Amino acid sequence: MSNIAHWLKPCLQQVQVLKKTNRLSHALLITGADGVGQEELAREMVKDLMCEVDQAAACGNCHSCQLMRADTHPDFRVLDGEASSIKVDQVRLLVRQMSQKPQVGQNKVVLITHAQAMNINAANAVLKALEEPSARTYFVLTSSQSTRLLATIRSRCLLINVPTPTKAEVTQWLGEQPEGSTLSSLFWLTTQPFRLLSLQQQGKVSLYANLPDQLLSMLQGRSSVTDVLKGLDSNNIEDYCNGLAAVLHQCICHSTGAPLDQALQAIYKALMARLGIQSLMMRYQSLQALKSDLQKTNLNPIMQLTHELNQW
Repeated sequence: MSNIAHWLKPCLQQVQVLKKTNRLSHALLITGADGVGQEELAREMVKDLMCEVDQAAACGNCHSCQLMRADTHPDFRVLDGEASSIKVDQVRLLVRQMSQKPQVGQNKVVLITHAQAMNINAANAVLKALEEPSARTYFVLTSSQSTRLLATIRSRCLLINVPTPTKAEVTQWLGEQPEGSTLSSLFWLTTQPFRLLSLQQQGKVSLYANLPDQLLSMLQGRSSVTDVLKGLDSNNIEDYCNGLAAVLHQCICHSTGAPLDQALQAIYKALMARLGIQSLMMRYQSLQALKSDLQKTNLNPIMQLTHELNQW
């Protein structure tokens, strides 16, 4: 069994059994909450599909497995919709490439991650490819918002639902990752394991880790709004907004009885004393609107966020 998170293993085993018994669909759709590991699971499945040995799991030794390990396999293509939308020309080019016979081994595999990012024309091009699949070609799609996909695409895929791990499972798994144990301090932001790991890989842990103390200091009058926003620029404005929105969201949920992370306990008391629940909800809505506006206009982000925090 591959060394992947334990909550992903049952899904992987399910597909391996279907592969071994020649009952595997030519199209797979892996769904689950954002950050639970769809992409990691998909890549493990792709390795199994590309292997030249007739067995459930990848052997790791054949030529195809070696090429997959080196990320140079000519019969494997990826479209990633995480950063931007997937357009029809990208899909058409990929489908043309996959229409040829395999250059190595037996199978060809297309991996489309964050498939909800396909525009309507791209989605229709994928649908056509699923309706008229090339021989020995597999499509593997991942999505955290599968309802945004065409119903006809979903109906032509084997659906694989990735479970959301418990907080205890995430804590244990993070402890097994290099320097991962420190990420549990960000559970107020998210408990989705691979989102936390992504923040570490992007070097953004300290930005979020310091935010609760900075906000509390501001709310208690020990520092200014300018101090909180020190280091803000166009590269991390979205991260600041996401962090602030998470704080407000957790506090609003706690006001209705949900548990609250220890890191936000003092902030909750300060916000409720200064604003109250109604104003707290207004601030959350205002922050969400600001996030949307910053993506559409040339507003000065520091000025806009300074104005927002002055309302706190």
